[in-house]
Amino acid sequence: MSILIANSADAAHYLKQNQNNLQKSLKRLSSGKRITGGGDDPGGLAVSMKINASIKRLAGADNNVQNAMSYMEVQDGLLETAGNIITRISELKGLHSDDPLKSTANQAAYNTELADLVAQLDDMKTATFNGEDLFETAQTINYDEDTAADLTLAASGFATAVAGLDSANDFAALDVATIDTALDNVAALRAQNGSGQNRLQFTAQSLSLQRINMAAALSRIEDVDLAAETAELAKHSILTQASASMVAQANSQNDIALMLLS
Repeated sequence: MSILIANSADAAHYLKQNQNNLQKSLKRLSSGKRITGGGDDPGGLAVSMKINASIKRLAGADNNVQNAMSYMEVQDGLLETAGNIITRISELKGLHSDDPLKSTANQAAYNTELADLVAQLDDMKTATFNGEDLFETAQTINYDEDTAADLTLAASGFATAVAGLDSANDFAALDVATIDTALDNVAALRAQNGSGQNRLQFTAQSLSLQRINMAAALSRIEDVDLAAETAELAKHSILTQASASMVAQANSQNDIALMLLS
């Protein structure tokens, strides 16, 4: 009788074990993850958590860089507009100086447009992007957890670049050299802006590649092997059915033995 009870207990033990393995396989296949709990692979879980944290940090850094690129694009747009304004001022200076039909009324019209254009340049000095000054304040962009790797965008100094034009209101007192100097300064600022945008683009590419490579490494650690796990599922399913049959058979033998003893 004790042998029959032991056989029944063994069958129940293996049934429970196969049911647990079957549940694990089902959980892995349904989640797509090889590691569904700390007991599956403690070392792999620790590494995957670190890699996942690094991917999150890189995503945040990439967002910072993308925002910085937007900042630089807005800045470049204003500098382009400033260049067009200065070019128009240069054109008006030529018209004011060489117009054969020049009269006091014509000169006043030229000076009126000059005042409007200079006012527009003055407004650009205080332009902001999401509350941040566009020209007179340096911006620091974090793209790595190490602060030594931060990227700093220098202040462009737009007010200094157009200093000769910001008080002009009469073409008679405005010389061509002042206009050319302002145009050269704005062109230099656009070149500086372009180099900053290029650096940000390369930084964004680097961050993107790092995220892709880390995601691939994380996938190798976490993701389930569908073929192997499907085979395991089939095996545990068969073993579970067989174990259930053995438990039923062992229990029936115990019942028969009890009936004979009674």
